[in-house]
Amino acid sequence: MRISTVQTYRQGIEAFGKQQTKLSVLQQQISTGVKINKPSDDPAASSRILELQEAVSIQEQYQVNIEAADTRLQIQEASLAALGNISHRLKELAIQGNNSTLDITASGAIAVEVEEILKEMIAIGNVRDANGDFMFAGYQNKTQPFAAISTGSISHIVYNGDDGQRSIQVSETRQMVVDNPGSEVFYRLPSAIALNELASIANTGTGVVAPAKVLDASIYVPGDYEIRFTAPGIYDVFDVTNGANIVTGATYVDSNNIDFQGIRTSITGTPAAGDVFTVSQGQYKDIFESVQVFADTMRGGTSAVQRDANIGEFLTDLDAFLTRTLELRTSIGGRMNSLESQKESNDGNILVKKTTISNLRDTDLAQAISKLTLEQATLDAAQAVFARITKSSLFNFLR
Repeated sequence: MRISTVQTYRQGIEAFGKQQTKLSVLQQQISTGVKINKPSDDPAASSRILELQEAVSIQEQYQVNIEAADTRLQIQEASLAALGNISHRLKELAIQGNNSTLDITASGAIAVEVEEILKEMIAIGNVRDANGDFMFAGYQNKTQPFAAISTGSISHIVYNGDDGQRSIQVSETRQMVVDNPGSEVFYRLPSAIALNELASIANTGTGVVAPAKVLDASIYVPGDYEIRFTAPGIYDVFDVTNGANIVTGATYVDSNNIDFQGIRTSITGTPAAGDVFTVSQGQYKDIFESVQVFADTMRGGTSAVQRDANIGEFLTDLDAFLTRTLELRTSIGGRMNSLESQKESNDGNILVKKTTISNLRDTDLAQAISKLTLEQATLDAAQAVFARITKSSLFNFLR
């Protein structure tokens, strides 16, 4: 077999080129610290790295969600703590106000402070998070949940939110509730003097009934009552339980007080003859109503018996509200602890995945340097051999 000089050079150059390429790859791996710089370096490992990187990204988003959830819960916990402090102050004022020696000036001063506290409670109910969302509005987080309005002669607080509780994903299989709607915090408090009011669907007039409240607990008689309009501008109050009128032929004045059995309500608009408005026993009331009645009681014009009865009911309602806030704070504290545990678990998962990525992608410097040294020695030896071969000639053997 005859090997030409050209072929010898070509094979040598190709071998040196391949060896230089190996050296270049090793040098790049050492300098960058990464052994897979493109998918073709190791297709299987590259695919696995992409899967792991996506999983890490998802886990890191869960961590962001946990931070957001924790922030919302902290705001709610702080709000509930403030409500607890307010409630303790209201209890002090109620005990102070339940004093027969208190004069009208001191009683009025208590009423003023209570009304300011009521405004503060509404402001807490309308607190926002860092994104400007209302914390206690349920799913209606862009709508201010609480607003003070008047229907007829009755001032009251309306809730414009809903009962929704938003949840945030904190792991692949877990969501955390991060909301307590205002209806849960401020409303649905069990009370022996809670009332419900309703306009009959058969009414043909434009009358609107205001929320009813017990203004004089000393003469309140639980039961179901109907305000019946017997003619335009004339009404009776009918005791459904006993089947008899307790008010007959009263003159209706738009937005004036309608008082009976210790209850006060009001109707605005123009009721027609035959229209009926029902005031009945309820199960729950809101804390705003209780605070407002307390303020009205301390404003003056009430007997000692009415004041004592009203304050007694108010303290009962206040205790129910304090119990509610403590229960919610306990629930929030549990969720915050659970978030901390989930965060630690997610950190562990992220660390494991990042370690696997590093093992697949990163260069083992000791191994790479040893291999580089070996390949360099191989190249040097090959070059030395090639140099000796190319210097050989038949002319060297002619004398």
